Amino acid sequence: MKQLLLFIFLITSILAHGQEKIDEMEQFEIKSYSPQKNGVTDLIFEARIDNLTEMLTKNLVLGKLVDVSFRIYWVSPSQYRIEVQGLPKGFNEVKSDLIKLIQGKLEFVLPEKFSEKFKGYTLKAEPIADGKLIKAIDLTYSMATPEVDIIFDKSGELKTIESKAPMSLVKTEFSHSPKAWSNNKLTLDKVTMTSSQGAALFTTINEIDYVNINGIGFPSKITIKNISEITVPKTEKEKEKKIKNETGTVIRFTKYEVNTGKAMKYTSEGSKR
Repeated sequence: MKQLLLFIFLITSILAHGQEKIDEMEQFEIKSYSPQKNGVTDLIFEARIDNLTEMLTKNLVLGKLVDVSFRIYWVSPSQYRIEVQGLPKGFNEVKSDLIKLIQGKLEFVLPEKFSEKFKGYTLKAEPIADGKLIKAIDLTYSMATPEVDIIFDKSGELKTIESKAPMSLVKTEFSHSPKAWSNNKLTLDKVTMTSSQGAALFTTINEIDYVNINGIGFPSKITIKNISEITVPKTEKEKEKKIKNETGTVIRFTKYEVNTGKAMKYTSEGSKR
């Protein structure tokens, strides 16, 4: 019984330690811009993916489509709904797949608090030549990613996050800058994510442009580039070669409606249906 109590005490102590604040993470949150910090609690906006309507018309039996787009309703702190516009009734599976395309980009519009991303991890800071390394380790063995390395430069700006799993390594690089409307807060300009699977290297680059809506900055456009590089091993007849492929698209965000109460009304009505 004593051994069990000691084990529980040690685990509790470890988890409590893992929840301690790290100065660099606290300071980065203070320095970073988000619409939520500027009083946005209720938001509606639309999103359009370039050439999506044409691709759906060409590849699926949906009839003639005019303007397939998305309307997003968001209510603080994190409740949202995404509606697909421009598709015929039904086709729920197609709509579900399309919603997934937009879901991953909502973080650029309404960023989550940085520290929230690492809840449940034990955090340990150590100095490095160019700044500070924060190691986030899952001592509970319950996370999909057991270890994450977070690097801040000497000015306290987030530079890279490396997510380490048994069969994969994903490195994400960040670029920030202040804007005229951000009150000297850092806004996210570019995110580059690199991962490898066997002989294949995959890179996704997101570049964000902004629009000022009554003093609050929101993304107006995200330019996405996807690059795959596959290394083909050499054979007796051919040398090693690399096959590179690039694709890309643009997502445009428009018709922002800030703090009108319409998103709250819509999501409330939707929950009653």
